[in-house]
Amino acid sequence: MSKTETGSKAKKFPVLDAVLVVGFFLISFLVLRPSVPVYTPLWVNFWSILGGLCMTGVFWLAMQMFKVVLFDQIEMNKGRPPEA
Repeated sequence: MSKTETGSKAKKFPVLDAVLVVGFFLISFLVLRPSVPVYTPLWVNFWSILGGLCMTGVFWLAMQMFKVVLFDQIEMNKGRPPEA
């Protein structure tokens, strides 16, 4: 199986990806809000949104790499007898 076929299998779950990414963003936004050293609510929200977006981008990249490796591992292990 070529790498492009493995990559296309990893793209079959866009709704699950969206739910996980939005959930991660909300959690990181809520965790970062108390850490912002500004007292104006506008700037607290701005900096926690900005930090949450950066962290969510890294999470999304890691999730995509994990899915590609997982589907490749599953494809490689097809046809192998289970180890005792």
